[in-house]
Amino acid sequence: MIKIVNDIIADRKQRAIAIIGILCVAIIGLSAWLLTGKSDPIPLDNNVLIISAGDVVVVNVFSDVMDDVYGYQFDINYNREELAYRKCLYSDIDEIDAIFATDREQSLLVGATMIGDAKGYSGQEVLVCRVEFIALSDFESGKITLSGVNVVTGSLQYLENMSGWTTRITIL
Repeated sequence: MIKIVNDIIADRKQRAIAIIGILCVAIIGLSAWLLTGKSDPIPLDNNVLIISAGDVVVVNVFSDVMDDVYGYQFDINYNREELAYRKCLYSDIDEIDAIFATDREQSLLVGATMIGDAKGYSGQEVLVCRVEFIALSDFESGKITLSGVNVVTGSLQYLENMSGWTTRITIL
């Protein structure tokens, strides 16, 4: 590389400036790589990600179809030795007035509801909510699962074990 620079730039001053420029670009690139700490998550088959200790893991909960949903609850199942709940919980349905999470032994119970006299929410391919965790160790995202999805309709019917609810894991 230096021979190429020497052949192109005969003047010592220009050569020194060129070498300093090349070194600066290399140092900036190395610094950026070191500051990020790691490369992008490695996707595996079936959209499973390799999660590394220290990653902020976002569990995005989706519903294929919501029809007149006034409230819901479900469990996000996870291993406490691999993940810790960060107390960050966001409802992505504007009509939801209250959302909560209760950390249990092997799951996080998430629930949300509208308040007062309101018509239930309806929609398709709905991002219901997002929950943030911090990874305590390396593991595969396929270990995070969803269960016990129950909803209350606008007419106050309680429906258990709903299907069509899924999770998509992202890493911040």
